Amino acid sequence: MILAKALILNLLVVAAATTPAAPKPAQAGTAFPWAYDWSKFPTAWFAANDTVWESAEQIAAIGKYSMAILGWQHLDNAANWTAVVYLQLTQAAIIKDAHPKMPVFVYCGFGFAFGLNSGTWAIMNDPVYKDFFLQSSDGPVFTQTNCQQGHTSPGATGGRCIGHFWNMANASARDYFVEKLVEPLATAPMIDGVFYDAFNYGYDIPEVHPWNKMTVNVPNCTFPDFGSGCDALVSGTIDVAVRTAKLLNSHNKVPMYANVGTFLEPSRQKIWMNETRLADALEGTQWMSYYESARAESMLDGCPEGKQTGSWCILGNMLQESKLGIPSGVHTYLKNNTENQLPHMAAFMLSRNDYWYYFGSTGWWDNSFHWDENWDKASSCGMAKGPSSAGPVYKRAFEHCEVTLDCTQNDFCRGDISFEADTSKVMMV
Repeated sequence: MILAKALILNLLVVAAATTPAAPKPAQAGTAFPWAYDWSKFPTAWFAANDTVWESAEQIAAIGKYSMAILGWQHLDNAANWTAVVYLQLTQAAIIKDAHPKMPVFVYCGFGFAFGLNSGTWAIMNDPVYKDFFLQSSDGPVFTQTNCQQGHTSPGATGGRCIGHFWNMANASARDYFVEKLVEPLATAPMIDGVFYDAFNYGYDIPEVHPWNKMTVNVPNCTFPDFGSGCDALVSGTIDVAVRTAKLLNSHNKVPMYANVGTFLEPSRQKIWMNETRLADALEGTQWMSYYESARAESMLDGCPEGKQTGSWCILGNMLQESKLGIPSGVHTYLKNNTENQLPHMAAFMLSRNDYWYYFGSTGWWDNSFHWDENWDKASSCGMAKGPSSAGPVYKRAFEHCEVTLDCTQNDFCRGDISFEADTSKVMMV
């Protein structure tokens, strides 16, 4: 860690001297701190490794993308699962130095507190701060997802791969989050934003009961009734989201919140974050949403006109965010490295607006991302001529192409992009 911190200090001067181009604002209020390029298909890289620094070849390859995000796994083994964000910031500075106009983000948990973050590890096992986290009848409500994803165990990491869920109903916990987790990243000069994972965990974990741990320390918010007390979690989450956005914006940075909520209440949702309520609270700030696992064929699942699965209506939500000028990142998990991404790109482009980005990968590691020639081809599309048409066959015209998402069979939508220079159609079958 000493080497990592020293490298950060050396790179701070370089990163601070970098001045991004003037942006084109997406919403009213503070402007985005980087320019958005409609002449390029906006594919983004979101990966990490746990072994070595990125090579010169990898840094060059990342430069082809329109955005780079460093994942939580970045060199976690080298850091012995302690304060991994220092290594993320070091790598972010290296990327930013090589590609000064590229927006670079680092990763932070939102609804959960992981032990690999020094700011949370300091209080996770301190009984004084017990009510900063959701509690069950026999200890904190926790997750071992980082242990599983890192192919390790609590014993091998001193418990640092375990995560506790924030009690967003606790005002002191919210203050701590903003002071200890947001402010240090807000003042870090080598990044343009922070990716906040599992936004929804700040309010819906009492409903989920991970590891069979039922929340008991949020009054009137317990299984199976989930009374009005649950709104304290929703309201607290909105409070942290607004304070985080304002603090980052004041330092020319932008938060990206993962899986924030929905404009349409899902049929099986007990604790609901109405995104209209969130968007209204964030009015005047710059922020981004993020969709996880948005595939073309299932875009209509959970929508009134689609297959009723109880899932979020992703397509309707994306179209509404586009209409409201809310920027977004849309991630498609590919089945393999050779899967045709054109259908998923078409679904993304139905909603694409200023500061929208597409992620296409098989996972979260360096070798999960492979440059796709379709991304080069789609760069010829140019700007959208207007919004998407209504379904079941959604269409949107661009300057030099047309995208279609055919949801006539509402249980399996088919994406398509027609290019001016190539009228052949590539369909998902």
